[in-house]
Amino acid sequence: MAWEVVRYLVEPRQWTVLPADWTALFGRPAPLAVEIGFGNGEFLAELARERPHWNLVGFEVALTCLKKAGTRLAQAGVENVRLARVDGKFALRELFPAESVEEVYLNFPCPWPKARHAPRRLVDREFVRILAGVLAPRGKFFLTTDVDWYAQNAAQVLREDGGFSLRGPRPLGEGGPGTRYERKWRREGRPIFRLEAEKVAGREHVRIAEGEMPHVKLTQQVRKEEVEALVGLKESWPGGAFVVKGAYWNPAGEEGLLRVFATDQGFQQQYFLAVVRGAGGWMVKLDGATVPFRTPAVKRSVVQVAAVLEGRKP
Repeated sequence: MAWEVVRYLVEPRQWTVLPADWTALFGRPAPLAVEIGFGNGEFLAELARERPHWNLVGFEVALTCLKKAGTRLAQAGVENVRLARVDGKFALRELFPAESVEEVYLNFPCPWPKARHAPRRLVDREFVRILAGVLAPRGKFFLTTDVDWYAQNAAQVLREDGGFSLRGPRPLGEGGPGTRYERKWRREGRPIFRLEAEKVAGREHVRIAEGEMPHVKLTQQVRKEEVEALVGLKESWPGGAFVVKGAYWNPAGEEGLLRVFATDQGFQQQYFLAVVRGAGGWMVKLDGATVPFRTPAVKRSVVQVAAVLEGRKP
């Protein structure tokens, strides 16, 4: 990955302690602002220039966006930004201490207009609960969109929570985030809407990706056939699930590898579990080639794979 990205990039999956110590990561204490879905980085770069005394964090899932944003930040000569390739809703909940973020920005999110796609919309009750927990007292959430009904829907969800004072949605004549989407929509004559929500009541901030990753020691030998038979092992519960999608065996006969998919409250991860033989016997553990967040589904998959190999029902 290009140096422009590396100098700004952080890798939360490699952190052994959550939430993060952002003061240590930036090397200074400063107010925190977060952008979810930073795209090409135009807004982050401009905000970083305007607020050199703030620490800014951006989340995206597309590699191309990381590269473009890193290049833009480097060209702007700013140093007060960190980027991460993580789902924004998950990151906001898991990576920040309670009441530690001053501002959260969401610029031109996909509105998912079809009814069957409504669960994919970012601003829902869960997102608002996360905002209420992570925002500092009087902290603010800013939504900018070209879709009036989406802004109205977001405002309704925020009102129902009861922890926010709202301003808007209102048409935004100028002073928008300055992204390429804004420029495109304005050229097409579309109105731009801004919703501002200020936190006025607190809420408990609950994270799910904490604690140690379990490594389970087995009391018996493991055979190739037993590892291969794990394909299709799955479990689901309210809010989470995992399934074993593939199994591989080392020709030397000392290690099996399982490819697993897991989901926690809609946050999906793919990773490998290793079934290995060491000096103290066989064990099931997270393989070092992949580093998922330590969510309940990931932990549960380790425990259940070990249970099956020990001959116990999952």
